[in-house]
Amino acid sequence: MEHKLLQDFYAFIRDRRDKYWVHWNMRNLTFGFEHLEHRYRVLGGSDAPIIPVERRLNLNDLLSDRYGSGYASHPKMKSLMELNGGVHRHFLTGEEEVRAFQNNEFIRMHNSTLAKVGFFFHVIRSLVKGKLNTASRGWGVVLDKLFEGRIAKTVGLFGTAITIIVGLWQTGIWLGLMK
Repeated sequence: MEHKLLQDFYAFIRDRRDKYWVHWNMRNLTFGFEHLEHRYRVLGGSDAPIIPVERRLNLNDLLSDRYGSGYASHPKMKSLMELNGGVHRHFLTGEEEVRAFQNNEFIRMHNSTLAKVGFFFHVIRSLVKGKLNTASRGWGVVLDKLFEGRIAKTVGLFGTAITIIVGLWQTGIWLGLMK
């Protein structure tokens, strides 16, 4: 069953290696893409396409870069869920997923994966809109949220247009084209 799952995963990847792969801390041999590759080979697979490192986007790192390492308390994923509407009822921690696997509770594992993927979608969408709630504080975060709003963008657009018009008018006066 595990071999079939990995076989299907790598069949899916094969023609999509040029896409970006959003993940959460899958960056080492123990918990990362390399581990999946290793398991596939141990189970008899030999044709695992490699996802280029530059195509892997660690959502945790992106959030840390944007909001600072204190954007959520540890464990970060669960804490970020709590800051943004609560923990999904199907969410399982890593330890709970291990137990579910040992108990052959694959539907629970699947539901947990779907909850996490849905949460990633919510985080990315909220991040792009400037609506992601984090534990980060400080002027930088406040300014980022302020200037990501639609009102701030509208004011900026009109301010820029007025500045260009006034600048052209002043240039015309300076060059003697206008009296």
